Amino acid sequence: MSSPSHLLVNRFKRIVFGSPKRTDQAHHERLGIPIALAVFSADGLSSVAYATEEILLILTAVTAAAAVYSLPIGLAIVALIMIVAASYNQTIRAYPTGGGSYIVSKENLGKLPGLVAGAALLIDYVMTVAVSAAAGIAALVAAIPALQGYEVPLCLAAIWFVAWMNLRGVKESGSIFALPTYGFVLMVFVMLAFGLYRVMTGDWHPHASVLAGFGGGDPAFYEATKGITWFLILRAFASGCTALSGLEAVSNGVQAFKAPEDKNAIKTLSVARTLLFTMFAGITVLAYGFNVIPHDGETVMSLIAAEAFGGRGFLYFLVQAFTTGILLLATNTAYADFPRLSSLIARDGFLPRRFANRGDSLVFHWGIYILAGIASLLIVLFNGSTHHLIPLYAVGVFTAFTLSQTGMVVHWLKEAKAKSESVLKHWWSLSLNALGAFICAVITIVVAVAKFTQGAWIILIVLPLFIGYMLHVHSYYDRFKNKVEALLKEHLTMDDARRVKVILTIGGLTPVIDHAMRVAHRISKDVTAVYVAVEPEIGEKVARKWDKARHSGTELVVVPSPYREVVAPLKEYLEQMHRQEPHTLINLLVPVIVTNEPFDDYLHNGYADQILRELRFSEGIIITEIPFYVNMNPDATKIVIDPAQ
Repeated sequence: MSSPSHLLVNRFKRIVFGSPKRTDQAHHERLGIPIALAVFSADGLSSVAYATEEILLILTAVTAAAAVYSLPIGLAIVALIMIVAASYNQTIRAYPTGGGSYIVSKENLGKLPGLVAGAALLIDYVMTVAVSAAAGIAALVAAIPALQGYEVPLCLAAIWFVAWMNLRGVKESGSIFALPTYGFVLMVFVMLAFGLYRVMTGDWHPHASVLAGFGGGDPAFYEATKGITWFLILRAFASGCTALSGLEAVSNGVQAFKAPEDKNAIKTLSVARTLLFTMFAGITVLAYGFNVIPHDGETVMSLIAAEAFGGRGFLYFLVQAFTTGILLLATNTAYADFPRLSSLIARDGFLPRRFANRGDSLVFHWGIYILAGIASLLIVLFNGSTHHLIPLYAVGVFTAFTLSQTGMVVHWLKEAKAKSESVLKHWWSLSLNALGAFICAVITIVVAVAKFTQGAWIILIVLPLFIGYMLHVHSYYDRFKNKVEALLKEHLTMDDARRVKVILTIGGLTPVIDHAMRVAHRISKDVTAVYVAVEPEIGEKVARKWDKARHSGTELVVVPSPYREVVAPLKEYLEQMHRQEPHTLINLLVPVIVTNEPFDDYLHNGYADQILRELRFSEGIIITEIPFYVNMNPDATKIVIDPAQ
């Protein structure tokens, strides 16, 4: 018989999260390339909706003419996308069981670099959820200005909706999120086609021709851009590097793919990379061609779409709808990878073990709850603003990129040494990962310095604190293991017990006593009943009415409780008995009434639950719960207990 409250909770879970999945169904949850692209690449693909805008926000804060620098910055980011993606292809080939920055760094660079990479990625996934939700709602508000002022609740609703879908299962969430992903990609290419045609034919009406007449050797251009410094350009580059977020996701989740896992993962990453740099480059070119200058209340994507389609018609709103959709659902990449990565770290003992437990839907539900909770907190703290959250972004991901690529360099050197081969045999892989490591290291420094005063200092503080927490968790598990192993060498009362003494707690003279007494005498012939008298007069009444003969000669001990506590006097009595009879094993029996009505528990005094909860820390005492089942259905057959049984 299951507890009524448990049945009620299970019924609710089935409605909300669907039917539970068997462990042997896990292979059915594997993803093909089309669904995997939506699950693991939505974050990266969606970043094109705000990466160009972040570049322009930095540049045009000094002068609108500085927007011209968005083109070389965009070109540099495209090259970076290709290099980093190619480097992660090498990672997938080397770690077909699922590498990712944490595994690669830990195995090749050591425990601490592995923790730095793991912590940096986990922080980045939290930022992905917060930034994507904020950017998605910004796109929605740009299309529907009446929603201004409701950004925070809308962001929170989006975060928990995607969390709920992931709690129902990875494959189910991926199937639902595929439509917004592919719809967004299609509409971006339609927008690029319309926009590039209008730019090349001159068939457009710019809302701000601030760049007209600038370029070449025009002195006016240099006069307008003389306030532009290399540091400003680096800041703009650092902001645009958010376009690379999510590139590592595929390498972290190789085992989520259908067989052959590594080949399907590489194909997915190749498609994602191509789509990413093409869309990013196209949007950056259109932003320059249309002289788009970002301003409050409207995103760069919205401005480009309006120019490309010649107004705010059906196609414009379709672009905005799919942009909102993919930005809100881009958080799915983090929901796919954060729980998986946290489970790996938990199995290594650096996060609480429960992060490694799969829920009914074969997902790591604890990771999903924590991810959604922290991201929600960030949304509230930063008022749902993409521009306030962006400076916290990218530091973590490029730290992980750097360590991962450095780890791969060490991996290839180890591989050559283990097989007694020349390093030159791996020259291509080695060179590619070395180049990736160098570039990512430089970008990590640039991002940290350029964004330091804008909020990156927060990540630079949180990251060491998080690593310290993981080391603390690991230290606890080590100490716990040592303590448990030491118990084998220590004297334990339970090991040396010469007899078993049963102490039966009673809450009054009820039929439950007869049921519990029969159980007690099956365990031991030495049984003592104990009643804690929170009210002296009731204790005296119980003592007078106690029928020793009816209860097989069992003695009753009434323990006074001057402060009306139940657990403390009982604990003191048990400890005194333990001191008097050190070679006796005490088995404390606690009768518990169980009904079939979910809301009946509060009608009982709860003393049994309190005893079970607080006395379980008492060494040398075994606590046994005796359930007494009561069917409260009015049609149930009445059962009369015969004390003589």
